[in-house]
Amino acid sequence: MSIKTAILVDEINAIHQLHAMGIYGVRPWRAFFDALSSVLRNEYGPIECDYHFYGAVPPREVDPVRYHDRTRFFKALKRDGIYVHKGICQSDPATGVLQEKGVDVLLALDLVEFAQNCYDLLFVFSGDADLVPAVRRARKRAKVAAILLDKVPARYMRENVDSVIPLHLVINVIDQSHLIPLPA
Repeated sequence: MSIKTAILVDEINAIHQLHAMGIYGVRPWRAFFDALSSVLRNEYGPIECDYHFYGAVPPREVDPVRYHDRTRFFKALKRDGIYVHKGICQSDPATGVLQEKGVDVLLALDLVEFAQNCYDLLFVFSGDADLVPAVRRARKRAKVAAILLDKVPARYMRENVDSVIPLHLVINVIDQSHLIPLPA
């Protein structure tokens, strides 16, 4: 019998952790999810795993090029069997810099919903302390683990999950051709 599992990736938080390892990104992202699934199978045995990715797209009228690129990126994720959850981007009134909004809330809502809907294990690739109240609530019905880089300051998340999977364990399983190094 397999264990019902979901992997939830907070794109911005995940990218910060990857950058700290000298990795610009993963192409395709399915390689990351598949690598983590193989690590989980070694740990937990047979699993039935859903893949979820949380990010945002800037409005077309604000940045048409990034809107197009991000829309293509999210379509590619969907073609790879990854559920995409999109927040929005807004310009900061003081600086004009685009900021992602609503992504953490979408991820938090899914954590709680998945725990209430018979998921046994939930894996969150994020160290964001804003997610901790949802993690606590989800842990009432399911086990919750975080995927974290050892040197990431995510004490609040570490203290509130059932376990932590070191990010380097997952990265070591991914074929190196799927890892894009940071430019020198």
